[in-house]
Amino acid sequence: MSFWQILGRLAVSDEGETIQRVSDTTSVSSDGTTYTRMGSTTVGSDGSTFTQMGSFSTDGSTRMGSTATGLGKVPMSATE
Repeated sequence: MSFWQILGRLAVSDEGETIQRVSDTTSVSSDGTTYTRMGSTTVGSDGSTFTQMGSFSTDGSTRMGSTATGLGKVPMSATE
C-alpha cells in the first residue's frame, strides 16, 4: 500500500505518483486517472469507487493529518 504526503492541492506518494486537485470536485493523477467526488463518494475514471467515512475509506485506506495510506483516501482528502 502506498504512503502519501498531502500538501494542500497536491498529494505525493512514496512511489512517485502525484494527485493534483483541479477543482472542488475533481482531482487528476499523474497516471492519467481522473477522480470525481460526489458527496462522500469518489469515482475514478479507471472504474474505482470508494466512500469516505471520517478518516477511513471503504478501500481500507486511512488518513492521519497530512499523511495517508492507500490511493482511495487521497483524492477525497486532496479535494477537501
